[in-house]
Amino acid sequence: MITPREPVGWSSLEQFVAALEEGGHVLRIQRPVDVELEAGCIADRVVKMGGKAIIFEQPRLPNGNISKMPLIMNLFGSHERTKMALGVNEFSEIGNRLVGMMKPDIATISKKPWKGISLALQGLRMSPKRVKRAPCQEIMMKNPDLTRIPIPKTWPDDGGQFITLPLVITKNPESGEHNIGMYRSQIYGPKECGLHWQTHKHGAEHADSNQVNEKVPVAICLGGPPELIFSAIAPLPDNLSEFMFASFLRNKRLPLVKAKTQNLWVPAECDVVIEGYYVPGETRTEGPFGDHFGLYSLEGDYPVMHVTAITHKTNPLIPMTIVGLPPMEDGFLGESIGDSFLPVLNFQHRDVVDLFIPLQTGFHNLAIIASKQRYPRQARKTCLGLLGAGQLMFTKISVAVDADHKVKDFNALLDALHQKVEPASDLITIQGMVSDTLDSSSPWENVHDKLLIDATTIPHNDPRKGGAGIPRGSSFDATPDWRRGLIDAPGVSVDFCAKVRAMESVSDAILLRPSIMVITTKITHGPDSKIGMKAIEDPNSWVAQVDSSREQRKKIKQLMDLIWQLEDSENLRWLFITDDDVKLHSAGANQKLLWQKL
Repeated sequence: MITPREPVGWSSLEQFVAALEEGGHVLRIQRPVDVELEAGCIADRVVKMGGKAIIFEQPRLPNGNISKMPLIMNLFGSHERTKMALGVNEFSEIGNRLVGMMKPDIATISKKPWKGISLALQGLRMSPKRVKRAPCQEIMMKNPDLTRIPIPKTWPDDGGQFITLPLVITKNPESGEHNIGMYRSQIYGPKECGLHWQTHKHGAEHADSNQVNEKVPVAICLGGPPELIFSAIAPLPDNLSEFMFASFLRNKRLPLVKAKTQNLWVPAECDVVIEGYYVPGETRTEGPFGDHFGLYSLEGDYPVMHVTAITHKTNPLIPMTIVGLPPMEDGFLGESIGDSFLPVLNFQHRDVVDLFIPLQTGFHNLAIIASKQRYPRQARKTCLGLLGAGQLMFTKISVAVDADHKVKDFNALLDALHQKVEPASDLITIQGMVSDTLDSSSPWENVHDKLLIDATTIPHNDPRKGGAGIPRGSSFDATPDWRRGLIDAPGVSVDFCAKVRAMESVSDAILLRPSIMVITTKITHGPDSKIGMKAIEDPNSWVAQVDSSREQRKKIKQLMDLIWQLEDSENLRWLFITDDDVKLHSAGANQKLLWQKL
């Protein structure tokens, strides 16, 4: 059991790791381990076992040399370690502190100014401080060389080695404000790497604001106090910088130092600082990359960073992560973000009671939103409002549930879908909306359709409810009795499921609820992932992929038609069809279904 500390800030990554090790939460591997595939394979297995943080003391580089910089992975691979990194017992403490700063009692402070002293002091502690000497600049490489840093290649078809926990620092050319973002970086050589900032990110916004052919400063920092890593991925408002938020988390000012070769300020306590520049308009092919949806992100053209200097501590630690099918380290970080900022979301969106974004769905695919329901369709309004709230704009499926619904209970979600969703009136599709760049299910990059599912109890004054509660002038909106809560929701029988299971093209079938069926089927001659990655450049491969996809959809359509012809099929309201690699009766089936169905 890890005991979180009071929020007084870690001075370094080394200090945090030492605290973890003292509690028995670090696994040291002393033998040489290849950074190409082997380190990632070990980290993948350990995180899925709920294991410890791993320090590879002798990371072996692709050229066979042993790096003098230890590689650490799975640092945040549990809720307990992440809470310890942030100095909290519960993640909501962070959001509650933020809300406390967002809603000062102006009337009280105007009458009793001393009441605002603590708030003013907290604001002062959020301002970073500039220093002249820093641990991150103890050593400066005479000949900067990225290939001397232990940077993993984690999946077989990755385009190369990738920095996966980078703190990428850019500067607004007009205001001079600095931003920290986490954008993966592919290593091209000793002095070149990629900058994978997607179009929605601040890094891309800063790049668009600079002049073409101008050398624009950029830095990639590795390590440092864990609060920095959390700040880089936090959904902060534009008027709160990551530097300030890191100071807020630490409860003390973050020291910054001027970069050696670029006009940037970087965190003084980082382990490694890679300095350089990029030229707007200059791009290079980046990828493929095994991503958190369990698929490879395809190749794309992204900016190139030209390295001008590499500085580091005397004894640096190099934190990296592996991204892939959940559970993974990035999933624990993502859940911590959701829980930490829920109080802020409650403050800004008063109808929101609770929110859960499951790590099994890659975070952008599903949001379960518990909403107040005082008037008709209020929960729908709540969901639509959240689609404009920062990173929640990427949400593909929003499920509205009652205020007392336990959002983290998968069985409660199934009950709500079965008992409270009438597809004809409770499914709302919004076409042509903003999507995450990594969403592989859409035929268009950065654009997809969204689905809102209303799984709430109908309030007494809704036209669908009927009875005395309907306002004068409103007519009854004909709704099935089961949807109004008057009778049990209908479904299909076990015999119906047996008939489906007996179909030739069905591998297995299971009823999660009487109206919810999951079917597995063997897909032959479907799209091939390896061919797909080459299809953009090879017209023949592209045609083959399109034909395979069309054939796959045709087979699925035929299977669906057979099922809908069965007697009583009108009571089957949810039908999910997936590949037969899911063992429906296994212990982890529901978790895998969450990923595959969405």
